[in-house]
Amino acid sequence: MGFVNNTAAYNKKKARKLGKLYGSIDFEVSDTISEKYFENNETPIVGKLHIGGKTFDVTYQELDAIARTMGLAKDTVNRKYKLGMMR
Repeated sequence: MGFVNNTAAYNKKKARKLGKLYGSIDFEVSDTISEKYFENNETPIVGKLHIGGKTFDVTYQELDAIARTMGLAKDTVNRKYKLGMMR
């Protein structure tokens, strides 16, 4: 299995400045998934999401939902800032 962010290589002190979870966010790609799952539209576990010392098995569809949610969260925070709604 390979990791996407390679968080082990982060400078821990610098990473903490970006948030307490920043240095722990990573995705471990499963090496056991087969092409047949994609061809048959099945929903196998495609990897593990690592964040804050916890690990979550996720499907491809869940990765889409996570990415969509995070994008919407960033847009919402930016809109709130631009509308002067921050404290």
